[in-house]
Amino acid sequence: MQNGHMKNKKHKKKENFKQDNFLLYVPKKKHDTWEIREDKVYLIFHHDKIIEKFVRWLVRKPNVSDMALDELGSTVWLLIDGKATVNDIGNKIEEKFGPSCKPVFERLIMYVRYLNRRGWISFDRGDQEVRKVMEINKEIDTHKKD
Repeated sequence: MQNGHMKNKKHKKKENFKQDNFLLYVPKKKHDTWEIREDKVYLIFHHDKIIEKFVRWLVRKPNVSDMALDELGSTVWLLIDGKATVNDIGNKIEEKFGPSCKPVFERLIMYVRYLNRRGWISFDRGDQEVRKVMEINKEIDTHKKD
């Protein structure tokens, strides 16, 4: 009985996330070793795990490597401050780059999900209650028109 109850709780939690508005999520940096060089963000990786040390020895690679983000990626990285929502970041990207980055939100969502899969950022669900209030206001407006 306990297991069935736990499965239902997990299912309900996932269901709630499915109803979330991803644009209200707040990305937060987890990867804390990065720097700015020549207007680009470079993520710096230290390869100090035992298996990484062995592979480094095998292929004669340095113990530190970096990855440069392009202009758009660097801008997104710098806008991730743990307070701005995905929507806020998208609006700022659109302001800065204009039509050259369209479709902004589709590209941004794919990019921040990629950063999350790599373990470089995480998300807070943000204030999903705002979404519910907006939906309620929309319903009220609809009823006023009738």
